[in-house]
Order: sequence, then C-alpha cells, then structure tokens
Amino acid sequence: MSFWKSFFGQKKVTQGIKKSESPFMPEKKDPVEIAFAHNFTEKGGRFLFSDSDSDFEKFFKNILHENNWIKSDVFALDSEIAKNFDLEINKETTIVKEKKVAFINCEFLIANTGGILISSNQIKNLNLTQLPENIIVKARIAQFARDVSEGMSKLKAFYSKNLPSNITTLNAKNTDKESDFLSQGNSAKKIYLLLQE
Repeated sequence: MSFWKSFFGQKKVTQGIKKSESPFMPEKKDPVEIAFAHNFTEKGGRFLFSDSDSDFEKFFKNILHENNWIKSDVFALDSEIAKNFDLEINKETTIVKEKKVAFINCEFLIANTGGILISSNQIKNLNLTQLPENIIVKARIAQFARDVSEGMSKLKAFYSKNLPSNITTLNAKNTDKESDFLSQGNSAKKIYLLLQE
C-alpha cells in the first residue's frame, strides 16, 4: 500500500451503527508510517515525501532557499549524499562547528516517539550536541520501526557481525512549544526529513 494512501486514506463511516468492541481485544494501532508522521510532526519535525530522486533535489534546494543557506553551509559525511546533492564531502568532523546544517542518512524511523535512530554510520564519532542546530535526514519507507526496541533488533540483524557504535535517537525541536521539556537543550534539532518510497 502506498504511503500517501495509508496516510490520507479515508476512514469508512457507518451511520447509526456502532460496532461494539470487546475490552479483551487488543487496541488497534495505527500503521507505523502514520504513527511516525503524527509523532514526528507533533514534535516540530518537517517531512517531504517523494517517489523519485529528482524531487529530492528540488526539495533540498527549497530547504536551502527557505533558510537562506548555501551549499557550503551544509555538512555531509556520506559520499553518496555529497555526490547526489553536489556537496563537498567532509571527512574531518572538526569543521562541523562552521556549518549551519548537517545532511545525513539514518538507521530507522521510530514510530512511537517520532524519533530518528542514527549511529556512527551517519555521524561518525560526533555526539548530538556537536551537530549543527539544523539537520536534513534522508530515509526510505523500509526504515520504519514501531519502537526503539524493534529498531535495535533490526539494527542487530542488519549489522550482525559489525554493529555500529554511537547509536542514539535524534529528536525534532518544536520551536512553537518552547516550554516543551523534550525539545529543550542541544540534543533536539530542527529536522527536515526527506522520505522516499
């Protein structure tokens, strides 16, 4: 099923008939895509969905334009991201302080919290406080996990012989809710998620 169809699909409404639900039946849960989208945007994250690479480049340019950034403001450690978006590959993590935005991949998108699981594969030896305030994350629909536990299980299965270090969860900062405890401090970031089917 398409991500957008499940996200924007219409619910069937039956008029005048209420289906009785047993208190012993498990509670129905939203699909992981819907739960993530809700929790991620509720925290202040922004995501753009595309089914093509060409849209990604257009979205990237729009993000730069919206924030008055130029390509030299972007910190990229991944050679594929650098190549696809015509960025300079940064092999030295010491220059991250000079940059306004980091462009990274992720391991998994955590549905129940709206967080993004990342590791040393994306941020090398940096911690969240060392990353710029703004982060662009590239991900695919196949990277959803219901919770951190499921994400860690998938991570262990994928990297069975060489588990990455520096595994952490990146959370979006909600600038509209400055009093929100979870979005305070340097570990919460302004996040743009480029999501591809």
